[in-house]
Amino acid sequence: MKKIWLTYAWKDNEDQNLDFIIQELDKKDLEVKFDRRNLIPGQRLWDQIGQQITDPNQCEAWGILLTSNSLNSGPCMEELAYALDRAIEAKGVTFPIFALMTDSITSKDLPPSLKVRLCIPLTNNDWRNQVEAACHLRPSGFTPSGLSAFVMTEHLTPNGFCLEMRPRFDRIAPVAIVVDLAEKLSGNVFDSSLGPAGRIPTGFVAHSRIDSETTLTDGTKVWVWGADNETNSTQSYFLFYKSRPKRIWFGHQQSLVLIDMR
Repeated sequence: MKKIWLTYAWKDNEDQNLDFIIQELDKKDLEVKFDRRNLIPGQRLWDQIGQQITDPNQCEAWGILLTSNSLNSGPCMEELAYALDRAIEAKGVTFPIFALMTDSITSKDLPPSLKVRLCIPLTNNDWRNQVEAACHLRPSGFTPSGLSAFVMTEHLTPNGFCLEMRPRFDRIAPVAIVVDLAEKLSGNVFDSSLGPAGRIPTGFVAHSRIDSETTLTDGTKVWVWGADNETNSTQSYFLFYKSRPKRIWFGHQQSLVLIDMR
């Protein structure tokens, strides 16, 4: 098992987020070391931490839970300095250094010493395997799966929510978005619109707009909104509702894709 020292700001464990990360990494082929597990109470703190990180028998990799708290923490940055010194002293023997990035941190926030290393976003479901791979000096072997051809983002609105949808790379025209008829008649789903990606529209100019009841080829009664307007990687379709519908259909009017919203 590879020994890894994990650095963090104490404030980032107020909701036990760090404890959860430790819990998950303990299931991997790793010996995860951190202050509350490996330091002796009552002894000088930084002497022990420095010894843990710089001793090859105690530490074979170093990681940091990177947040605004740890970036602004003198002690955390001191531990980064210990790790960098260790990497320099390794003299050809690779010493893994990486950051576990929360969604509040972007690449521009990284210290220069971490910008030149592949960091691991915690928003990636594969982060546990990536940490293990980094410590064992092997590629993580990431394989994308389960991705839709559409980018979907839910926004909060004064009247409920709206779902923004657009194709990742395709260009769709004429476009349509469809819901079960009961969703429209109940008033739960009440409108749709087109507009620039990332901006909730207040209206739009539609060409050959559709806003009516219809029946799908399998007999399902639905409400369809559509237009000859194009949706693409920069132009989105927006569906407005009070609570998320169980399913919708979206895409080209002649080849709709069923999307499970549950």
